Amino acid sequence: MELILKNGKLLDIKNNFLYKKSDILVKDGRIERIAEVIDKPGVKEIDLRDKIISPGFIDVHVHCFPKNTVISAIPDSIGIKMGVTSIIDAGTAGADTMDEFYEEFVLKSKTRIFSNLNISSLGLRTLSELSNLNNIEKEKIEKIIRRYKGVIVGLKARASGSVVKEQGIEPIKRAKQIARELKLPLVVHIGNAPPKVEEVLNLLEKGDVVTHCYNNKKTGLIREGNVIPEVFKAKKKGVLFDVGHGSESFSFDTAKIALEKDFEAELIGTDLYERNILKPVQSLETTINKMWNLGVPLERCIEKVTNIPAQVFKLNNLGELKKGSFADFTIFEIKNDKIQVEDSVGVKLEINKYIKIKLVYIKEELIEI
Repeated sequence: MELILKNGKLLDIKNNFLYKKSDILVKDGRIERIAEVIDKPGVKEIDLRDKIISPGFIDVHVHCFPKNTVISAIPDSIGIKMGVTSIIDAGTAGADTMDEFYEEFVLKSKTRIFSNLNISSLGLRTLSELSNLNNIEKEKIEKIIRRYKGVIVGLKARASGSVVKEQGIEPIKRAKQIARELKLPLVVHIGNAPPKVEEVLNLLEKGDVVTHCYNNKKTGLIREGNVIPEVFKAKKKGVLFDVGHGSESFSFDTAKIALEKDFEAELIGTDLYERNILKPVQSLETTINKMWNLGVPLERCIEKVTNIPAQVFKLNNLGELKKGSFADFTIFEIKNDKIQVEDSVGVKLEINKYIKIKLVYIKEELIEI
């Protein structure tokens, strides 16, 4: 099947598209050609004049395994229906539940689904999954990763007192050792101590990710108006940071301080699940708009949900507008009306510019949002 997307303004920093008006020829679900004008008799055309075309958005932090788990949502409800073509499940599935997740949701969803496998075999059947070290079963993890190579793109561990209980930093140490041996990135949730975030940051290496980086917890990354020095030491090592908005993990005031101190997250994830869709998170679109209105240029915001996550998690053929890549597109407009958004602690912010997703194209289908 062939299709030409006409007259869109392309946005992809990595491939030097900065709102450049171009046509895209799609063939059999991949980008065949990009040029200023493409005419091919007999091929269907869709006019996207005045709309911006970016690589399909990637949400690096969602919970999308809604079966016997504590927090989750139906994948397509937080994927394609919100203008997001790829999502990465953030440890909702563990080694004991990955088969079920794959068979019932990964295979059956229109949205592309990847997994950061929970280091606990239980996944999120409980919210204290790392309180028992016996739940970390290396052989099971290795076996399930071999089975789902290309779907499992990292490991996930939650470093909060309510999760680890009396185990402190030990579960994170074990998670890091396994991730290192398997050559996968480790994504670490940070919340209330123990363990201390300083201990977590000191463990991590190049390519690892810290999520919930702009929470306003007393033991967080920003304290008394300053970013703790361990953050910049971690960044120097190549550790990456994710917004990971969530129900309780994003503060406008904290993010403002961080950005003023040159602490800008490399990734914009939502931590979406059913109970935080209405508020405060809403969507990846809304989370992008929050970061844009806090001062991060839109072009960089889009990079943080396309090029960078594809590179970090080795999502082949995604995140770029180039020949051979999957024809996954998020198509949006820029609005200049006033709307109100809210952070995780009830603070409201009036914004006067925002993106509004209109369409996605994925797996040879154009879908209206």
